[in-house]
Amino acid sequence: MASAGSGGGAGAGGLKTYFKTPEGRHKLQYEKTHSPAVVHYNHSGKTVSQMTVAYLKEKPAGQGSTPSTPSAGSGMRSAAARLLGTGNGNRALSFGSNGTSRAVSGSSRIGGGIGASTSVSGSQGMANYDGKGTYIIFNTADTLFISDLNSHDKDPIKSIHFSSSNPLCHAFDPEAKDGHDLLVGVFSGDVYTMSLRQQLQDPGKKPVSYQHFINKDREKDKDPGQGGAASSRCTCVAWVPEREGIFVVSHADGNLYVYDKSKDGNTDWTFPTIKDQSQLLISHAKSSKGNPIARWHICQGAINAISFSPDGSYLATVGRDGYLRVFDFAKEQLIFGGKSYYGALLCCSWSADGKYLLSGGEDDLVQVWSMDDRKIVAWGEGHNSWVSAVAFDPYWSAPNSDETEENVMYRFGSVGQDTQLLLWDLALDEIAVPLRHPPGGSPTFSSGSPSAHWDNACPPTGVLQPSPRMRDVPKLSPLVAHRVHVDPLSGLEFTSESILTICREGLIKIWARPSHSENNQQHDSSEQVVGNATAKDKMLTSSNKAGATSSSFKQPSSVLFT
Repeated sequence: MASAGSGGGAGAGGLKTYFKTPEGRHKLQYEKTHSPAVVHYNHSGKTVSQMTVAYLKEKPAGQGSTPSTPSAGSGMRSAAARLLGTGNGNRALSFGSNGTSRAVSGSSRIGGGIGASTSVSGSQGMANYDGKGTYIIFNTADTLFISDLNSHDKDPIKSIHFSSSNPLCHAFDPEAKDGHDLLVGVFSGDVYTMSLRQQLQDPGKKPVSYQHFINKDREKDKDPGQGGAASSRCTCVAWVPEREGIFVVSHADGNLYVYDKSKDGNTDWTFPTIKDQSQLLISHAKSSKGNPIARWHICQGAINAISFSPDGSYLATVGRDGYLRVFDFAKEQLIFGGKSYYGALLCCSWSADGKYLLSGGEDDLVQVWSMDDRKIVAWGEGHNSWVSAVAFDPYWSAPNSDETEENVMYRFGSVGQDTQLLLWDLALDEIAVPLRHPPGGSPTFSSGSPSAHWDNACPPTGVLQPSPRMRDVPKLSPLVAHRVHVDPLSGLEFTSESILTICREGLIKIWARPSHSENNQQHDSSEQVVGNATAKDKMLTSSNKAGATSSSFKQPSSVLFT
């Protein structure tokens, strides 16, 4: 879709080292990746690298270096972009094994689950990572890596080798009160919690003490559709915002388990038999002392991704069956759901205000869902292959925007297996809102086009709706399309100063925002523009959207292919 750049702006593989938006140039600052020397044998097939950005707050004075026994914590991965983690406690850490809590030392190994940890950069300077900082956590093969975002060193500062099962997903809790802020889900279906700060403080080759939650269903039937992979493997993990110590883990068998890290034992793993794999079934553990405390069977096939709204009220899931589902987490109730246009949905993400949801998947499209309207309100076309990650940019604001106005605009991004990063602008005045009570006749778009899909402006609670006709939903086009990696992309994160992308092989690129890069080169003549737009058109692409009323199906005046 986008051709590779050439000349002075081209990097390895003919890729450009910058891309442009109406705000200016985003320049490739540096890269992060793993050292080939520490990549161990890849168990059970291919592992896709995922990325988590973690913010650590400076440790309060007078506190020890070891976390307390797990008892409480809250937060979520998406909130980590704006929040900082708290300090550690001062008591010895314990962990659970088969539901039993017992103390361990930093050099212990549990059932061969986690092997040796290697400090890639050596023990020198490890003390520098005991305070405030921003870190990137990513997995490749059977190793979990930790890199310092603010360091230009390409190699990670820490690696933890999982000798029996590959780490697949992870999340950081920015408000963990006991020091256990890092959550890791592995291929076997087990999950681990540990202290990021304590990992950074330890220059040795053994992992620091952790808590281990065992999935006892991991030896059950295999999923032949996954090439022999265990159907109970972890697909996503998340801390529950505003719920101290509670986290959830989704699996490839359609189950989602709720855990309380303060509970050490697991006295009863028995949940009711699932008779219909396609039906929602929520069950609670018989014992109040055990883990997991609840099981949600959500769909037939894998739950591919989960995401909590910023306040923790709602949980969104997307699955192999192609449905997005949104639940009231506290009430354990399905609010609404909708289907992709084709194939599975692979990713989902909330806006910072909790009003909108993004999803993407095997139909190569990006969908925008409204919590108020309980349905898809826009779809975007621009990727040439599966969309693997989507995210709103919480740090971007519309040019000349007035927050008191109703016409709000959002910026979001998406990455896909086509190796491209796409940036999109979503202006609310371009989303067609039906007349809920028209004076006479059926609801219509603001442009006057009738639509049968919008007859029911807000579907009843708990209804899974089919995908609407594409012609009945406003279409978005990307603002920027840029080929950023050689390999397919698997993750996307926004920070206040940069945009981070990761490919499935574990190469991370940090793209500095215009205010942190070479603004004086933002009008470089090498930029390619689709639609023969002039430079003036390009700079007005975003700002025009914020204030002007337009047709429901208005397209951006140009798309930047860089």
